[in-house]
Amino acid sequence: MPYRFPLQAVLSCRESFERRERQRLQIISREVIKAQQQWERARVERANNLSALQQKLRKGSTAGELQFELFCDHARVRRILAWHERLSKLKELQGRQIAIYRHTQQQRKIMENLRDRQRAAYQLVQDRRTQQQMDDRYLIANAGRFSRS
Repeated sequence: MPYRFPLQAVLSCRESFERRERQRLQIISREVIKAQQQWERARVERANNLSALQQKLRKGSTAGELQFELFCDHARVRRILAWHERLSKLKELQGRQIAIYRHTQQQRKIMENLRDRQRAAYQLVQDRRTQQQMDDRYLIANAGRFSRS
């Protein structure tokens, strides 16, 4: 009779929890990457615009144009700060999710180790029974030889 793990339902549940938490971690990680890219784009955009502003200032510009450029630069700075804040929150969330995922992974591994130990113990008992049956058959088959001597 093959081995049947009595806590298979619990192990399946643990595997399901781990899968769910891994998927959540993957979603958060993708969001972190997107936020990093947006933050970097905003920084590059600001750097490019500041460079363009320096060129305009060298060539000469009106106070209105300068004021407009400064207003736009403040908007860019606010966008950079907003992306940085979002990135920080996502990284914090990612750290918590990593801890949750590791915990669910550990719980699953505990159940798998229990299953493996129980299977090994079951197999040992089965092997001993098989050996005992083989020994008994041998003794029965050769009982006549042993009794004559």
